[in-house]
Amino acid sequence: MKASLELQRLVASALAEDAHLAARAIAVFDGPPANARPPYLSIGGDTVVSRAWQGGEGTEHRFTISLWDNRDSLAEAKAVLADVERAVLAIPAFRPGLRLIGLRLARGSVRRTAKNWMLGQLEFRTLSVMEN
Repeated sequence: MKASLELQRLVASALAEDAHLAARAIAVFDGPPANARPPYLSIGGDTVVSRAWQGGEGTEHRFTISLWDNRDSLAEAKAVLADVERAVLAIPAFRPGLRLIGLRLARGSVRRTAKNWMLGQLEFRTLSVMEN
């Protein structure tokens, strides 16, 4: 889970430091508090699978970033998700101790919830290799 934790820190940092998301006043949470007010992003869930090979070891990650938004505009939710996608895909592949291989968007969706909020979700996929 060390690689998963490192990846989560990278994602949280990329989203929190993104100027476009900051200009939209989008808060970023790793497990939002009970009193969080939309719009906000939450990081998770995360599925981690070992991808070891002869002579090496890697980890496949599938992680989701969710947008919770109480505004009525589907287009606005998609614009925020486009900013999220850009910020995540801009994460450098090489960091001290961690290398990301093939970081990409796997799928996305936007729908209205029972509370009449917009829920947008982006699922990303990557392989990580921990390096000494």
